[in-house]
Amino acid sequence: MQSLNLELRYNQQGASMKRIIGFLTLILVFLTGCGKGEETSTKKIKLAHALTESHPVHLAMVKFAEEVNEKTDGKIEVLIFPNGQLGGEREITELMQAGAIDIIKTNAGPLESFAKEYSVLPLPYLFKDMDHNLRVLKSPIGEEILAATEDRGFIGLTFYNSGTRNFYTKKPVRNTNDLKGMKIRVQTSKTMVRMTNLLGGSPTPLSFGEIYTALQQGVVDGAENNLISYAESKHYEAAPYFTFDEHSISPDVLVMNTKTWNKLSNDEKAIIKTAALNSFDYQNEIWSETEDKLMDSLKDKGVEFFQVDKTEFVEKVQPLYDEVTKDSLIKDYIERIRNFE
Repeated sequence: MQSLNLELRYNQQGASMKRIIGFLTLILVFLTGCGKGEETSTKKIKLAHALTESHPVHLAMVKFAEEVNEKTDGKIEVLIFPNGQLGGEREITELMQAGAIDIIKTNAGPLESFAKEYSVLPLPYLFKDMDHNLRVLKSPIGEEILAATEDRGFIGLTFYNSGTRNFYTKKPVRNTNDLKGMKIRVQTSKTMVRMTNLLGGSPTPLSFGEIYTALQQGVVDGAENNLISYAESKHYEAAPYFTFDEHSISPDVLVMNTKTWNKLSNDEKAIIKTAALNSFDYQNEIWSETEDKLMDSLKDKGVEFFQVDKTEFVEKVQPLYDEVTKDSLIKDYIERIRNFE
């Protein structure tokens, strides 16, 4: 119990500091963006995320911002705040809902608390492979999910390829027995919490920006994410064992505050939506190439990679499907996705 209380205090203090830094940064943004006559000539849209500037998803958002600026003849400028400058995913989601930020990049997992449609995407071993995942995201199924939060204050513009999610830990994980008792950082997602429990781990929800320190201080024994985020965040320095169990193919999502969206003209909405979809295509092109380069680099840094027999992982998470398919909407989405060609 004492350990749990320490973890909760750690989490709360980290979140509070992120909020403070985020709000102070936003105040500076507003002050520097209030030049005389500037507001009437250019609409400034703030976009925040927690990734590094070399991450493929950030590069895709830069492409998105450039196309919006070009196609609107400079009438809309997208200002990007990377590296968690305005807070972690939870903080920037709250700020976006409040209207302090216009667009954010988050993962599908945390969005399930706003619309249950999103809870389908992180389900373990739902997609046949990455190609199947990407085709579903670009289909009417994907568009339905993006629109599911419109009455909750924001809408989805596009998905981004976030690779396969895998466990990385401070000691080797070669099978589910090795996960037993390990404290694993997960997203604030009921699906990911339940999945980790079923696989034998002890799920510990934390924001992305807190993982490195949590690994160093022993608050968690490992985490789960894609290879690129693992490398870019340097989590390998504290957790040098990476297990390719590929338990989830949960995409990133670019979402926009509906108040900002509704202030745009129809032409501006069309430009932003098209630019978002184009940036998705661009990001897919560079994702695999980036992964391949990082694999060699990480091996040179001492990271050990493990391939596992996924059969036992799939069997262990089956109770999750027994539970979620009691909801007719979720059951329908699962069937549509599995049957999608």
